[in-house]
Amino acid sequence: MATTKKNTKTPYMGKAQLLSAIAASAMLAPEAVPIDELDATIYVKRMTIGERDEYFAKMKEVPTDQGTSYGNALAFTLAVVDEQGAYLFADENGAHYATDDDIKAVQKTPPVLIDKALNKFYEVNRFVKMDPKQAQDDANGELKNS
Repeated sequence: MATTKKNTKTPYMGKAQLLSAIAASAMLAPEAVPIDELDATIYVKRMTIGERDEYFAKMKEVPTDQGTSYGNALAFTLAVVDEQGAYLFADENGAHYATDDDIKAVQKTPPVLIDKALNKFYEVNRFVKMDPKQAQDDANGELKNS
């Protein structure tokens, strides 16, 4: 006689169960980015939908006139966080805040650091297409958290 696999997944989640499961998961854990040039690791933020909306709103405000753009520097300050996901560029309440001096300092950072951080940030927040294998792993609940 054939045996069948027992269904171990919960068939239905209500709103409270869904929000609780998301909060308890690794879905919002920051992603580690090794920076060989610094012999260190930095972390990039995994955003919520609300944070993504705020990100796009802030990026729309970046001037694009010749010589005045600071989009990459601003994006970097929005991307980098500590191991717990708190912004490195923040005000006293923990909200993202980058001063003009912060932006100027980041603009002097070599592209190798900025590119590694932003590429990972864009990948984990679905700003870029994932390779099909990673997309399938994520769909199967196998989130990669370096």
